[in-house]
Amino acid sequence: MNSAVRSVALSSFLTRVIWIGVAPLVLLAVWLAASNVMVLQENRDREAANLARNVAAALDQNLRARINALHMLAISPLADDPRRWPELYAEAQGYQESFGSNVVFADAARQMLFSTNAPFGVKLPRLPQVKGRAAAPVALETGKPAVGDTFLGPITRETMIAIAVPALRDGKVRHLLLATHEARRFHQRLEQMALPADWSLSLLDGRGEPIARRAPPGFDSARDVDPAGRHTASLTHAAWSVVVEIPRASYRAPLLTTAALLLGAIAFATLFGVLGGSFARRRLSRQVAALVEPAANAAPPDIAEIAAAQRRLDAAAAGQKESEVRFRRLFQEAPLPLCVVDAHGVLTDRNRRFMQLFGYGDAVSAAGDELWPLAFPDPAYRDSVRESWSAAVAEARRTGSDIAPMECEASCADGVARSLLVSGITLGDGILVTFFDLSERRRAELALRDAQAAALREQKLARLAALNQMEDANVARRDAEAAAAEVRQLNAELEQRVAERTAELTAANHELDSFAYAVSHDLRAPVRAMIGFSQALKEDFGGELRADALVYLDQIEIASRKMGGLIDGLLTLSRSTRGELRHDKVDLSALALRRLAELAKSEPQRAVAWQVDPGLAVRGDASMLESMMTNLLDNAWKYSDKVPAARIRVYAENRDGRPWICVADNGAGFDMAHAERLFKPFQRLHRQDEFPGIGIGLATAQRILHRHGGEIVATAAPGQGATFCFSLPQGECKGDSQ
Repeated sequence: MNSAVRSVALSSFLTRVIWIGVAPLVLLAVWLAASNVMVLQENRDREAANLARNVAAALDQNLRARINALHMLAISPLADDPRRWPELYAEAQGYQESFGSNVVFADAARQMLFSTNAPFGVKLPRLPQVKGRAAAPVALETGKPAVGDTFLGPITRETMIAIAVPALRDGKVRHLLLATHEARRFHQRLEQMALPADWSLSLLDGRGEPIARRAPPGFDSARDVDPAGRHTASLTHAAWSVVVEIPRASYRAPLLTTAALLLGAIAFATLFGVLGGSFARRRLSRQVAALVEPAANAAPPDIAEIAAAQRRLDAAAAGQKESEVRFRRLFQEAPLPLCVVDAHGVLTDRNRRFMQLFGYGDAVSAAGDELWPLAFPDPAYRDSVRESWSAAVAEARRTGSDIAPMECEASCADGVARSLLVSGITLGDGILVTFFDLSERRRAELALRDAQAAALREQKLARLAALNQMEDANVARRDAEAAAAEVRQLNAELEQRVAERTAELTAANHELDSFAYAVSHDLRAPVRAMIGFSQALKEDFGGELRADALVYLDQIEIASRKMGGLIDGLLTLSRSTRGELRHDKVDLSALALRRLAELAKSEPQRAVAWQVDPGLAVRGDASMLESMMTNLLDNAWKYSDKVPAARIRVYAENRDGRPWICVADNGAGFDMAHAERLFKPFQRLHRQDEFPGIGIGLATAQRILHRHGGEIVATAAPGQGATFCFSLPQGECKGDSQ
């Protein structure tokens, strides 16, 4: 068949498609018109229900603000000391100024101790009995904040409501904070809500009695509203409800008008669709016929989108190979050792730097399992590493996070056993593994320990030789002057040896500092290079890469940033145990208050209550102890993020005659069965998507305390917060005992 015959056949097919498609669309449009009328009614009902919920939420927020303000008065230490009740009275007056309501402070027997409507010190009666659900008895009975039903004010004869918050001490109600509010204030809030003119909005208490109501003139709920037009939402902080009522007359006229407009629009759209479809059929037939013609004979399509799509497909086919070559080059020229393995640890690909690190060359194929027996010749250790790796991979796939870093000892082709920090990210079915060589740092640490041990042995030998010489001098007496001279010479030699060993230790510390500088400077540069190359590849050729290639680039960038964080964590951990140890007096109370204020300023949307005991002081290195306290406070702040009423407390207590300083929160907590992992570097008890971090803060805090001769312990339970307590040697910390 020639092209003309094919064009006619396609045109006939498109004509049948148009007419076959129009008939059901007309029926569907009629059905949609009827459905749209029903949707309008449902939308109005949904709007009413949403209005009821929004009003209830706004009132709940208002009540919560008042309850929280009363709660701040209830937990204040001013409530525990009658001598400081005048200060509490002044703070209660602040509540009255903010919320426009009287505040009453009473004991557990409901005896009023003061009222902001009366001068402080005036003798007051007991709280009156109120019918129905009263706030004060409920708060005293349950030990929780309570909002009561309406009651008639004994003096103003106005409708009132009361909010009661108990002051708990050791789990018992010691005092009660009570605030009374006029119901007309809630009517004012209803008046501020956007409400259609013929709707009714009511706020009812737990008995169904109206607290406030907004309705059009002559509105009769029983007469004008069907049950389906009544929408109710309950409040959380009170046994109240918000009721929105829609008169039946408000449904009819808009629905009839909408139905007529929709039917007219359907008729017009059907006619327009048939005419437009016929025109589009003819043009599309020509374009499709031109698109399937051989390139040598067919003219370019005159529809811009079809022509552009054809050009992009041609360009993509030509550039696909070049894009894959560029991606391969980025992997091969990365400055860190990289390899790709499957879920079982079988090597599937590696870069040039990986081959330089292990040095096995062609002995390891690109898709074999030969690396395991070469890198880990001991079968027992090899099985242990494989088991740990499989567990880390399974945990990463379960939580959707990166593979946790793990340390291992690997044998290289040159016979050197290297200490490696291995981490990875999942890429579909494969895993991109990154290696960080810790051998130089370990050798420096071993050299330092050997130097310290040698110096200690020399000192012991020198002391033993001096004792032996002194004993001989007491026996060999007739030559006391010569013996004394020999002892002086030995002392001089001992002092010289101590000076030499001190110089060696100083040199070793300088080598560690040089290594730390190399980690900070030399290793960050390759990481930055990986990030830069990945971003450049996405910016320059992102449109030409396949979707999975872009995913690989994103994962390489994520892994590079993770490696940067690990480098910073290693440096922080290394610095915590080096440097000269000072013995300054450190005011931990002032330090804690300053850090909590900084955290509150950084997250002003959070409402966190904290309490710091005064007079918490220790002796030690000010910079190190500040870093330790900052880590503990930052942990308490972070892990209490998901608690509605977060609390942080810093206090002192005595255990077995020793003073301890504690940082406690009511946040996420943890299972004590896994407590041994808390103070290990890079070990975390929560998922990264729940609480971000690299797991170095608590390890740093423990090393700083050990450097001072102290210790740290933790107690917690899931969902009930955590407490970290530390102690320094006797005479180095003090605080008010609890």
